[in-house]
Amino acid sequence: MIKKSFKFFFNEYVRQHVLTLIIVLVLGLFSLLFSFISPLLIKSLIDDVFVGKQVNLFVYIIIGIIGMYFISSISNYFKGFITGKLQLTLLKEVSESIFGIVQFAPVKSTQELKVGDLITRIMGNTQIAINVPVSIIPQLFMSVVGIIVPFFIMMSLNFQLALIVMSPVILFVLASSIFGKRMQDIQKIFLENNASVYSFLKENLSIIPLIKVFGLESWSQNRFKDQMDDYFTTSISYTKVSSLNSSLSSLILGIPVVLLIIFGGYNVLEGTISIGTFTAFISYTSIFFSPISQLSSLWTSYKSASPAFDRINEIFNMETGKSGNKEIEIKNGNIEMEDVGFSYDNRCILKGFNAVFGKGLNYIVGDNGAGKSTILKLICSLYTVDEGTIKIDGHDITEIKKESLNRAISMIFADPYLFDGSIYENIRIGNLEASKEDIIRVAKLVKIHDFVEKTPEKYNTNVGEGGLMLSSGEKQKIALARAVLKDSPIILLDEVTKSIDTDSRKAINEVINGLKNEKTVIIVTHDASEIDNDGNIVYLGHENGISEVLNLQDLHEHKIPL
Repeated sequence: MIKKSFKFFFNEYVRQHVLTLIIVLVLGLFSLLFSFISPLLIKSLIDDVFVGKQVNLFVYIIIGIIGMYFISSISNYFKGFITGKLQLTLLKEVSESIFGIVQFAPVKSTQELKVGDLITRIMGNTQIAINVPVSIIPQLFMSVVGIIVPFFIMMSLNFQLALIVMSPVILFVLASSIFGKRMQDIQKIFLENNASVYSFLKENLSIIPLIKVFGLESWSQNRFKDQMDDYFTTSISYTKVSSLNSSLSSLILGIPVVLLIIFGGYNVLEGTISIGTFTAFISYTSIFFSPISQLSSLWTSYKSASPAFDRINEIFNMETGKSGNKEIEIKNGNIEMEDVGFSYDNRCILKGFNAVFGKGLNYIVGDNGAGKSTILKLICSLYTVDEGTIKIDGHDITEIKKESLNRAISMIFADPYLFDGSIYENIRIGNLEASKEDIIRVAKLVKIHDFVEKTPEKYNTNVGEGGLMLSSGEKQKIALARAVLKDSPIILLDEVTKSIDTDSRKAINEVINGLKNEKTVIIVTHDASEIDNDGNIVYLGHENGISEVLNLQDLHEHKIPL
């Protein structure tokens, strides 16, 4: 039975390449010509030339054999090239689609899967899935042809001997059905373990400094050992079943050869069939049972690949980000949160939360884990509220187009999220249409230009993966520069000065203060010294939804922790 996930995959991506698959099949048939005709030419060579002394046929037979070799080799070349190109084309199309789905899916959905797991689905599982329509199915077709044609040729040569030789076919069918299901179950576990190993490596290699500082090398090594033990155990199980299947197939393949020698040899001695016919039978027995054995292998390969379709399909079924249909032009920059409720992983983060933020500096303070950062992510629609509404200038953000909302809001995270590229590129993503002069202007504004000019390649200096070549302060200045470059009327800052040096903190706060007359700025902070006396302060208590609008004096009088 064909799985729904495979049907979807085929209809969505493979159907448009059906003509290419047909060409591959035709080329495959040409490559089979030699194997089908060669035994008949050998039969004629033995019976007609060597025994019958028809020497005039010798040259034609040789020319025929050379011609079949020539056609077969050319067909194999084009078949291999076209198949390889089709595999790469499908890999490009499918992986780009999956990556796009992940990019546009809500953050809440993507965070349910580990990064390493997503990587294996996008690349590894996709390659396994593509192998089914591009390689396994054409091989399946060629195997069927490779069974039918020799079957009729052998029947025409000797009906009774053909039936005797083909009797072990039922054994291949039984072996395929038994081992196929077993290998499918093991492969599903294997793919999950493989994803876990990738996820572990992605996480572990990114925290090597932490591991070294705390002396956790042995602890980390033991964790990896546990991961590899699971991977090894599952792989050994798969290898054992696969080897047993291959071994039994080889054993079964020997049965028709023995039957042919016994019954065919007796017929040769009796004179009921010629030596040439017996020789042809030997060749056709191999040709006939080789694809039958291959069918068994292809079936188990298909069953092993089927979990990959399920894992890819889970991405395609991922919830898509919802977007409204209204454009918004920010005039006042007022943000209202009314009875907002939000849960994550069945844990209530906010319930009945109310707050108002206006143009100027707004601060969110409160207990750790109370949901301060979550509020920012809800405002910029990284998360979607479970209940209640968030309005910008009176417009419910769920009714606003995603692109329009993105233009209106910038967010700077506690982790600035720099990618492995140049300083110039990391600033430029704030506005891809910006000129180099614009980028230099904002760099000067956030006071990072002088630092950049001192680097070997200036704005072309590579920041390294995650900005590892820069200090925390330099990374946050670049993140602030990109937000300033975007020039959105609403800017959200999530504890951006928490782990940076004094000079960087001072420079960033100067920029923020310079924006307060033009933009709505919402800052999550734990540092009371950074709070402007005239700022709007929202205190978020540890009990979800308990909020108060305060001023700086209130914070000190009530001894509210920051």
